[in-house]
Amino acid sequence: MEQHYKFNHSNYNEAGANLKDGQLFLDLIRDWEGDFHDRYSPFFSNCLFANASTMILLKNCLFTEPNEDLGMELINGEIDIETNLKIGDYSKRQAIYAIGTMNDIDEPLFLVIDDSMVDGMVILKYVPDDDEDNETISPETPVEIEKLNRK
Repeated sequence: MEQHYKFNHSNYNEAGANLKDGQLFLDLIRDWEGDFHDRYSPFFSNCLFANASTMILLKNCLFTEPNEDLGMELINGEIDIETNLKIGDYSKRQAIYAIGTMNDIDEPLFLVIDDSMVDGMVILKYVPDDDEDNETISPETPVEIEKLNRK
């Protein structure tokens, strides 16, 4: 199950707030998570796909360290947390692979960077835990609630 969502990147400032109404981009994602659940109930999205520019916009809504980035890279077009973790062992930057979902802050919404996607597009998906094609997805601790940037 997947749902595509569009937004205008230029409607957001450097802090990730909408220029017109001040709504954080993270809150828009939360709205989309609710829409996803309404469409596919009882399922909730557990993966967010977007390009690097959108991940930066989302990062700006969180309190993160300067050396932290959001999202994991697709490996040969697939989600592969194990390979991303191995790559991270050699990087000076740390990746945040998931944030808590709007449904349950302890449930991960995996962040996947797909640079083949156009700017202003987000895809929310539900990927079952037992999906053999995506068996490398395993629960990780989502970003702590204290990192939410509620300026």
